[in-house]
Amino acid sequence: MEKGDTGMLDKDPAYPIVQAIVAVVPASRWSFARIDADGNFGSLLASEGGTADVALLQREFRRQRKLVRNGPRIAATIIAAGADETGLTLIFADARADFGIMILARHADSGLFTSTEVAMLTFALDTVSERFAVLRRPARMLEYRPMAALEPPPTAWYVLDHEFAIVLAWRSEQERRLAMSGLQTRLAERLPRVLEESVRELTAAWDRESAPPPVPVAVRPVPFLVVRAQPMSGPAGHFIGVRIDRFQAPNSLGEAAARFQITQREMQVLALMLDGQHLDEIGRVLSITSSTVQDHIKNMVTKTGSRNRSELIAHVLGWEATPSESRA
Repeated sequence: MEKGDTGMLDKDPAYPIVQAIVAVVPASRWSFARIDADGNFGSLLASEGGTADVALLQREFRRQRKLVRNGPRIAATIIAAGADETGLTLIFADARADFGIMILARHADSGLFTSTEVAMLTFALDTVSERFAVLRRPARMLEYRPMAALEPPPTAWYVLDHEFAIVLAWRSEQERRLAMSGLQTRLAERLPRVLEESVRELTAAWDRESAPPPVPVAVRPVPFLVVRAQPMSGPAGHFIGVRIDRFQAPNSLGEAAARFQITQREMQVLALMLDGQHLDEIGRVLSITSSTVQDHIKNMVTKTGSRNRSELIAHVLGWEATPSESRA
């Protein structure tokens, strides 16, 4: 993974988001750019060996916005994919503002994007758009409550055989933001690799010869998805029931501040840092020196048990994946 000229990877709050998306839906090449409040494109990221062409991303964004004026969107890439590629465009946004654009392209010999991959991307679109809304409006961080928390999150269900192949699949809602025109997908025969690996981990101790105990287990392999597995049995034999939900962060970021004992001043520094301000700019806004700003950041890194700024952001905003956990 490569980065544009806007800073180091571990300082960019977009990095863990992009990293998680391409872990679930691999692409031959991809590119990403944040969009600031003035409509400028920055924080460029690209796949290894590729380049984040800001002009291409801008053209693709303008073309997509001619079709749908606002809100989050996932659609067939219109102008950015090559002749031998299939492309998907994700626009991270809410009803008020645009936050970023990502293009994923897959060579023809790698196969089309699957229906399950597209479903997982729609889950990512909601979660990531909510997280970027927090970054855009840092003054509201402590009282931020995502609208999606007021309604049940979308869910996808799958029934797998003991070879982990999909034998049945359905979803709680259609991909309402998916522009099917010009986009070809294929029916998924298996879950994306990272999700299948999670199911294998969750079911490793099950006895394949007899029905395992009916205790569902869950894991969060990437920040925006929760995978649950439960045994199923019937006249045709034993199967694996899989439920995939979009992860929802705690209702208030104030809970994270209390959890990590982050002070009000430290939260002010964090809010400005998430909004893209440099150390000198943060110091000027808060009337403190750059070294004091650095001290506050180091304190928060220590309090959250993080190794760098990227992990700090992930911990505070709920982007980090968690270890496996059992649930009754």
